[in-house]
Amino acid sequence: MADLYVQNKEVIQSRIGEEVVMLDVESGFYFGLNSVGSIIWSYLSEPVSFDDLLTKLMNQFDVDKETCEADTRAFFNQLLEKNIIRKIT
Repeated sequence: MADLYVQNKEVIQSRIGEEVVMLDVESGFYFGLNSVGSIIWSYLSEPVSFDDLLTKLMNQFDVDKETCEADTRAFFNQLLEKNIIRKIT
């Protein structure tokens, strides 16, 4: 079974237009998302696998799988490292 990813519900978030800003109170880390990052964030409101997320993004945007996967993986690594999202196994 694939790993699932979900928002860390302890992170304070606020939407400003099409962008989302977040604060991890525990670490004091502040994180801002552009419009595409905000869309990914919205998909992470419920547990989702990485592959399912890629499919959603490729259906929404005109992007090839390799670019989508590379960009999304880099973004995920940042979110995981900063405890903004959590991996559910």
